[in-house]
Amino acid sequence: MKIIEIYKQNTTKFIAGLLLLIVVIIMVGIVVFPSIFYDQWIWKYYWGPVVADAAGGTAVYKDIQAQEGYTVVSELTYGIILILALFAIYKFLKKLEIAVDWRFALALMPYILFGPVTRVLEDTGYFDAPWSFWFISPLIYLQIAVYAILFLLLGYYLEKKFKKQRLNVNSVLFSGGLIILTLSVFLIIKWLLGDQWSFTTGVRFDVFVIVIGLVSLVVALVYIFSYVYRSKEQFSVYKNPLNLAMLSGHMIDGITSYISIKDPFSFGLAYAEKHPASNALLNIWGPLFPITKFILIIVVIYVFDVLYKEELKDHLTLVNLLKIGILILGFSPGLRDLLRVTMGV
Repeated sequence: MKIIEIYKQNTTKFIAGLLLLIVVIIMVGIVVFPSIFYDQWIWKYYWGPVVADAAGGTAVYKDIQAQEGYTVVSELTYGIILILALFAIYKFLKKLEIAVDWRFALALMPYILFGPVTRVLEDTGYFDAPWSFWFISPLIYLQIAVYAILFLLLGYYLEKKFKKQRLNVNSVLFSGGLIILTLSVFLIIKWLLGDQWSFTTGVRFDVFVIVIGLVSLVVALVYIFSYVYRSKEQFSVYKNPLNLAMLSGHMIDGITSYISIKDPFSFGLAYAEKHPASNALLNIWGPLFPITKFILIIVVIYVFDVLYKEELKDHLTLVNLLKIGILILGFSPGLRDLLRVTMGV
């Protein structure tokens, strides 16, 4: 009961203390029982897959083999970390009184793009180890978080210092993102125009056009439906820009995975899915994966904006932050996969 009381009195400090305790236990375990904590756990499920990904498939350490991709253990762990990170970011933004809305989501777009774009560059072999490790998840997300937080703090400082100037957090955040994104986009364009520095199966603009076309069709139909029935709140929420962005991101992921793995148009594609849950749906029936994603996003929007609208009206910062997180979870892997197929990597 005392633990519950401490948690209620100061949730943030309690969670921070708990995380610190977990880190200490892991560090002590690595020193005292390295074969259990590092070899059989950290290496096998977390660091090994990163090394394997950079090496092109498999990595071995002390006879323990690690495969690129995710496992149930790593996905659960990263899911928990994501939830905690979102909570910490929510507290951070609330303290700075930064509005989390569609404009804020737009300001984050360069950072959201930076992840999949640089990840594809790593797939092409552009980066050498150990630098390549920084462009493989989860380290790529850590890198992006550092950039975003630095420019956000800079924007916050400049906005407070130059109040009379048309300078705000979002503009500085967006500009900073463009700076770190520009070189990566330039390299992608070079590759697509024929300046390729490693093996490729060939540039496939046809796949890109089909995926973007199908995604645009789905999103357009949802928008048209919500616009026609805009007088009814349960339908009008689906034309909200952030909601449509969420849907777009997950449709890119779902449709790209279906086309690149199941190859319904007989393009000669031979890609594989790294996520166990996604792979299970694709194996049951190819279209089931994008359909499931579509339904989930529709349900999420309904829950946030219709079912619990009144209960959540005082927590819009948290709701929009969760929506941005959901957008990233779909858009980042989806764009990476689409670029890989388009570039023939």
